[in-house]
Amino acid sequence: MKKWKTFGTAALAVLMTAGTAGALAGCGDKSGDADTFTIWMASSVNSSTYNDYGENPFIQYLEKKFDINLEFTTPMLGKELEDFNKLIGSGSYPDIMDLSFYTDSIALLYDDGYGAAMDLTQYIEDYMPNYSKFLSDNATLTQYAKIDGMYLTLNNYNEAIPNQWGGWMYRRDWIIDYGESQTKGTYSSVEEVEKALSSESAERTGGFIEPVADDSYEGGYAYADGIVFPDGILTEDGYDNPLTIRDWEWMFEIFMQNEYCEYCISLPNIGYHGTGELISAFGAGPLWNAYDDGTGTFSEMKFGPTEEGYRRYVEKMSEWYEKGWLDPNFTSTSGDMFYALDGESITSGVVGMWYGTVGQIGDLLALSSSESIAALEGVDVWGARQPREGYGAEDEAAGMYTDDPTIFYLDSQETARRWIVTDAAEGKNLEKLFSMLDWLYSEEGMITKFYGLSAEQIQEYDIDTSLLDEYGLTEEGCWWWVDENGEKCDADTPGAKIFQNSKIKNATGDLNVATNGSYFFGGGIDVRTKEYDQDPPVKSHAYQEWAVYNNNGTLTGSFTSQFTIDEGSDYNATQETIREYLGKEVPNLIKNGVTDASWNAFLGALRTRKCDSNTELLQSLYDRLQ
Repeated sequence: MKKWKTFGTAALAVLMTAGTAGALAGCGDKSGDADTFTIWMASSVNSSTYNDYGENPFIQYLEKKFDINLEFTTPMLGKELEDFNKLIGSGSYPDIMDLSFYTDSIALLYDDGYGAAMDLTQYIEDYMPNYSKFLSDNATLTQYAKIDGMYLTLNNYNEAIPNQWGGWMYRRDWIIDYGESQTKGTYSSVEEVEKALSSESAERTGGFIEPVADDSYEGGYAYADGIVFPDGILTEDGYDNPLTIRDWEWMFEIFMQNEYCEYCISLPNIGYHGTGELISAFGAGPLWNAYDDGTGTFSEMKFGPTEEGYRRYVEKMSEWYEKGWLDPNFTSTSGDMFYALDGESITSGVVGMWYGTVGQIGDLLALSSSESIAALEGVDVWGARQPREGYGAEDEAAGMYTDDPTIFYLDSQETARRWIVTDAAEGKNLEKLFSMLDWLYSEEGMITKFYGLSAEQIQEYDIDTSLLDEYGLTEEGCWWWVDENGEKCDADTPGAKIFQNSKIKNATGDLNVATNGSYFFGGGIDVRTKEYDQDPPVKSHAYQEWAVYNNNGTLTGSFTSQFTIDEGSDYNATQETIREYLGKEVPNLIKNGVTDASWNAFLGALRTRKCDSNTELLQSLYDRLQ
């Protein structure tokens, strides 16, 4: 028998507030329709295209295919955790709940807590062979889904690689337009550049050459647009890419020659948010991360702000702020205390570098603008990898971090969404439910979830095609198979790949997620190996750059939710106090500069707030899970 019990964890402090704007009538009522399941699902999508997940053609297809009804409730953006907590605390909750914003102990949702989560072990064994295979093939996924021998969550799973939806990007056209007069050295030939490339010294100072045809490079050109970064790396397509912090600073100096440039970089999440952004370039993480133990295994828990690399990061941000390179309003925060990108400056063309998505790559900023903006004329946005701090043989002696950064946030196999099935679903047709969920981990299910419906699937059942009709997708479908030449073919054609309808890829708004199940249960496919290359070169180049680094050291909610109730309570209370302090003090250090005295006071304040105790909790949890 499940017990009702109140706990005082920080994350669940508001649980006992009865009712919620997102509450479903009848949630928790086990006498409802046996084939109807209510779902609470968070979404970051907010557009005219994306109105109701229940209207999604993909969801309608699922309902028809498995003879099941799905009813959705979505919380307000920015209120997800509050809404979730109110529902759980009220005891009136839907059958299925999204855990995207839940970071407390999963155990708190089971017997010794609020008693909402069902033990899914037997259902997985009986009805989910595809999901079971994912679990058996991936020890980490199993580790995050299983507590005390029970499966309490269903975890989404991304196949093979992270989903590279965004990353660092910069105005490459500015370098071409304004950089030549600022270069410390130009190169007269490719040979000269290659000689500098082979040197470990600081000979390669950055500059420009005339593009030179060269068959030795896949793209047909060496240094295709003439840009040579001080420490850059030449790729097979013939473009030199920024590699180090020095490359970034070389760009910034050029950016500042542009009359339209108001500052060089809009930088989100400075210093304390879990994604970390630029911190890993200096060999540190933002909060608690797993570090390489010296054997290539990320098993040593450390608190990033007390590491020497974190000080160098703060010092560098302070230097950029003093030079006017950093957004002067970088301390502006949103309601959830994430530092915000200055979107207005990006879209008006007055900032040279930022963290963004593929929708801004190439000339898309200008194309998406409702008016002609002089600063966006000739815009060419390129993707950049997470940089290295060091840039010379002398750097190791100076204590700089010279390895490729690995602590950096990207969607991954382990950070994907998780779900619970609640005891409100008891007595309903769970065989149908779990059979449907399992199909979403099959190859056919994953393809459909990611891309939407093919023409054949659209015709398979009587579904509402009004959204598909509006965008001319009904007859063609959302995707089809193509051969190596890009021609339509059968799925069993050797080398066949998926081709997404260009009407979706080129549409504005959120048409893509309005026609597929990317926010729903299930697995995800490796689109770069299965999708025919239909992206423009600048977009494909960005994907390649963003894919260079892994998030090996990121500790996610999937990990910390494995705490016991007491551990989770202690961890969350301490973390909240530390986040609050970092959110205030890191900006002060950046604005005022770092001295030995101010840094020692900073470290002392963190340790007073028990940062070391959380490190010990995480290490104990990691060791226990192994």
